[in-house]
Amino acid sequence: MVVIKKRSNVIPVDFGEFQLNFPVSDSNIKRMEEVGEDMEAKSLAIQNTDNKAAIDAAKAFVEDAFKQIFGDEEAFKQVYAFAGESTNNAMFYLIEAINGIRAEFEAQNSKAALDKYLAE
Repeated sequence: MVVIKKRSNVIPVDFGEFQLNFPVSDSNIKRMEEVGEDMEAKSLAIQNTDNKAAIDAAKAFVEDAFKQIFGDEEAFKQVYAFAGESTNNAMFYLIEAINGIRAEFEAQNSKAALDKYLAE
């Protein structure tokens, strides 16, 4: 009998006080990359606006990015509270999360990981 061990398709993102889970799928990986590119373009677009408009615009696109990446309406609220209600800090946490998810995904799917998995 061949027993197939199911691999986890979730990458946890630990904020210490709470955890968000990134559901790994082809579409979510692509969406995360698109969100990162979109966020970069939008942040450049608001650089020359006044502070109030920039904060409002940034908050809206960071909130949308959290919803798209984590598929969770509450994700942004949790991170925003964790960030001391600072959109700027929440945006940096989002960037850290994206970079961490990308690194974890690559580590899980590297040749070394495949070799280790095949050796088990």
